[in-house]
Amino acid sequence: MELISFKTNIKSVWALNKVAPFLNRVVGATNWQLDLESTDKKLTVFSNSIINEIHVEEAVNRAGFRALNVDDYHLIY
Repeated sequence: MELISFKTNIKSVWALNKVAPFLNRVVGATNWQLDLESTDKKLTVFSNSIINEIHVEEAVNRAGFRALNVDDYHLIY
């Protein structure tokens, strides 16, 4: 199983509902979760197959928000 975490700027249930259809199309409705209570607004994506992190980031971007792989975030900062 593959698991990737992303730092996002999704801060509300309204925003989560806006992003959900995009993520559902890319990774499936049962393969992601967003923790609105965490400081990083952490999006976790999991799958039995390989996850294309660029597709996940683009899906969030299409909804008008940002997502950055946590590993990449820590390398930049």
